[in-house]
Amino acid sequence: MIRGILFDKDGTLVEFNSQWVKTTQSLVHSIVNEHFHGDIDKKRQEIEKLIGLDGDKVNEHGLLAGYTTKDLSIAIANALNLDEDMLYQQINEFYFKQLLNNPIDIKPLGDLQKLFARINENQIKIGIVTADDYNITNLTIETLGIGQYVDFIATADRYKKKPDNEALLAFCNQFQLQQNEVIHVGDTEVDMKFSKHCLLGIGVLSGVGTKKTLSKYTPYIIESVDEIPNLPFLKIH
Repeated sequence: MIRGILFDKDGTLVEFNSQWVKTTQSLVHSIVNEHFHGDIDKKRQEIEKLIGLDGDKVNEHGLLAGYTTKDLSIAIANALNLDEDMLYQQINEFYFKQLLNNPIDIKPLGDLQKLFARINENQIKIGIVTADDYNITNLTIETLGIGQYVDFIATADRYKKKPDNEALLAFCNQFQLQQNEVIHVGDTEVDMKFSKHCLLGIGVLSGVGTKKTLSKYTPYIIESVDEIPNLPFLKIH
């Protein structure tokens, strides 16, 4: 019996490209302008490629697709010979302010309020496990209007990043669940590796992960989270 569902955030619950690509391009441009003296355009392109950006496309295996803000800050700091902690704070503040000032960029991938209400009515606990930090994640949840349904939030500044199972164990411990009573829904290879700690994983094609990649880890591939209630093993009424 499934008693808990852990969701990834970007690319699973909210659009990834609209929210992160333009913001990250602006971030890289700002950092390079501030800290690099030389061919700015060339260096900006080098860093974008380094973190997994190819124009407006995100490499499904790159840093931006499934890694943390801390991972991004380390990669960029090394490329520009900057202090990692300083840059981490700068990047986190940049992302948070961008979302705070542009809530329209937080675009849900489906009718999340309806979906979460249905899951909640079926006595299934809901958690979100993301590579983002807590301030950005909480702002996103509140903007989407699903805060009342979210029982658990695990962010990369509070738990070990996926695919480590620390967040899953904390979720299970808090609600007296077994790992084989929990499923994970996500759009990246990192998500599917994390789902190996659960009963199973559900891959969604609404983010950066391809069907070819996700299918290596799970037979359950859907177009979006709106299809979750139709999965026969969930029994959501």
